[in-house]
Amino acid sequence: MKSQILRFFLSLFLFSGSFSLAQPKISVGLGLGLYEPTLSGFDENTDVPFPTGNMLNRNFLLNWAVYYEFFSNARLGYNSYSSFEVGKLDLINSKAVYRRTIIYRMFPLETYFRWKPKIELNFTLTPIWGRGRIFVDTTPGDKSEDWNQLINSFGDSDPVSDLGATDAMINDWIGFSGMIGIRYYLSTRIGLDMKMGFMDNSYKNDKWRLQKKKVTGPIMKIDELPLFSFKVFYGFK
Repeated sequence: MKSQILRFFLSLFLFSGSFSLAQPKISVGLGLGLYEPTLSGFDENTDVPFPTGNMLNRNFLLNWAVYYEFFSNARLGYNSYSSFEVGKLDLINSKAVYRRTIIYRMFPLETYFRWKPKIELNFTLTPIWGRGRIFVDTTPGDKSEDWNQLINSFGDSDPVSDLGATDAMINDWIGFSGMIGIRYYLSTRIGLDMKMGFMDNSYKNDKWRLQKKKVTGPIMKIDELPLFSFKVFYGFK
């Protein structure tokens, strides 16, 4: 399936050059993404009661992007999708403030052609650099106990020490995405862009880091995910 998408995008890139019209060289977009991950390490955790999952902190992604047109029908850019969650954890020693972020950084190659004067069809391929962060703000006297309770709930039995009152678990991974989209131009500078496609991430829950120490983190299924996005773009000449 993915190899067919790659061949499809390449053929359209070669085919569409004669149909493209002049575009702003730089365009900036802001909008939302929608996907459906399975965050069982949080939602099914019986040892630490995480905040209740909902559409805002599970399915919606804050999305912004910037593109540069380097060819008559092709753009390179940076595209970021971010998921956030904030709440409190009812730990044994304290009620710690908890923050979780998942960011999918993309570096897309996008080709396009004008189907009609105000309608553009576009096709995107991109690698992904993903990063997850888990922050816990706790009291200095309880920091080690609170962090150990948290990582133990993810299945890590190796205790950690020498922690700060505010520390973060971090995990980086790579991935891949392909999308097709349509953009409607309200004017020569403003466009409404809708995309749909897939996102595949090579996330592993045993690759988290806490103060440079390798720890086990939450189980998350974020591979082979359908992805939808809607953005408003503004072009600069």
